[in-house]
Amino acid sequence: MSPHDSHPGQLVLCVDMGGVFFTYSFLSALAAWADAAHVDAGRLRERWQIDEPFDAFERGEITPADYLGHLRQRLGLHRLSDEEITAGWNAIYGTVDTGLVQLLGRADVRARFHHIVGVSNTNTLHAGFWRELYREELPVLDTVHCSHEIGATKPNSAFFDHVAAEHGVARTQLVLVDDIAEVTTAAAGLGLRAHHYRGAADLAAYLDSL
Repeated sequence: MSPHDSHPGQLVLCVDMGGVFFTYSFLSALAAWADAAHVDAGRLRERWQIDEPFDAFERGEITPADYLGHLRQRLGLHRLSDEEITAGWNAIYGTVDTGLVQLLGRADVRARFHHIVGVSNTNTLHAGFWRELYREELPVLDTVHCSHEIGATKPNSAFFDHVAAEHGVARTQLVLVDDIAEVTTAAAGLGLRAHHYRGAADLAAYLDSL
């Protein structure tokens, strides 16, 4: 059956990746760059920000080389090669929420949804890295929808409309699980069912309420 076939009335559970499925911290990237460049990490923290090039990279609008060049200029990492900057960029990842993975793998949970998928604001460098890093846990998800492939980020309606169309459901049949309250609030305003993630036990109770 094609993922584009219509499945009216069936829910698709959309699980955020960073902050829900696995942990991450950009402080780890700054520490890695500081160590590689032999500079003070505090100086890098002062210069670092999530800016328009960051957002454009997550929408797939600029190339990895363009973004790495931007980081080099903004943070003063002129001594570091693209490979060294990439290594720091990918140093942000932590552990998988094993309780969540166990919950999503339960037969009674899977039976409630047409699909259980990941959704992520990410970029081609990060996505390639975490897909390999978490390869043992990712099969609990039917697929992962990434912003750099869609050309839009959460919580923009274009992102959710793309996901809904891929699974043959209306946007209102998406159930979003995200760790950022502003994202879940915006998603609810677009007609999605949305849950602010605080842990697997809390999510289990929410799913029981659907």
